[in-house]
Amino acid sequence: MFKGQKVKIRLKRFGSNEKVRIFVGTVLDMNNEWLKVDGKFYYLAKGELEPRVDKKARVLGMPRENIQIIRILPNNLDLDNMNYKIKNNRMVVEIENHQPVSISEY
Repeated sequence: MFKGQKVKIRLKRFGSNEKVRIFVGTVLDMNNEWLKVDGKFYYLAKGELEPRVDKKARVLGMPRENIQIIRILPNNLDLDNMNYKIKNNRMVVEIENHQPVSISEY
């Protein structure tokens, strides 16, 4: 279903103190229980002016039960050169001819 597509994945939070975790990348493989993804984590921690972004992409296995939302991103989005702005306490990526993507918030 999502294999080969670029996605934004919002993971579930299991406690009120847990940060919002967003993973942006490409789905390499999937089954009924897991997604294998290649990409980076992005988040804006409360009280910090600059967002935290993984320096290098990584391949992860994500249990589907831990995923809250998956948004399909345009195939022409360059995941290595995403330009973001901070708007109203959110990291927002402007995508030409598409709705902006809210990456993280606090």
